[in-house]
Amino acid sequence: MYASSCTSSKNAGSTTANRSDIKGTWVLDEVNYDGVPQGQNVKMTLLGEGDATCLKGSTWILPNNGNGSYTIQQNESTNCTPGERSIVWSYRENNGQPVFQYKRLPGGVKAKDVTDGYRFDIVSTSETSMVLRSIVPHEVYIIHLSYTFPKR
Repeated sequence: MYASSCTSSKNAGSTTANRSDIKGTWVLDEVNYDGVPQGQNVKMTLLGEGDATCLKGSTWILPNNGNGSYTIQQNESTNCTPGERSIVWSYRENNGQPVFQYKRLPGGVKAKDVTDGYRFDIVSTSETSMVLRSIVPHEVYIIHLSYTFPKR
């Protein structure tokens, strides 16, 4: 199952990004939920890991060769499993929209044998930050999730 997404810009007014904008080491700093009525709490599992507090502070290593990883930090207040996850990631464009996508690679499994993954529109990139967005149906809401990553 791929999670879908929205728009991208490298500079104000621009809708371009490229693979080199994404490569590097990033830390997930913030997850925002748009589309949830004020006062409503939404509990959902993000990226197959847990809630937003589980992913906050995770370090994403995205080398140019596409064989990367992300590491969930130990967090006593969540039921997350800390540790490193191997991924294969790619950049592509969908109707001119820059897209980041990845698949988790459990121990010893090859990327071609994994059918599930995650897809995000690249909202913005710069030398110091990246914002990804996905659209996720949840109960009666369509939620736009924004993931903000400062570069490390």
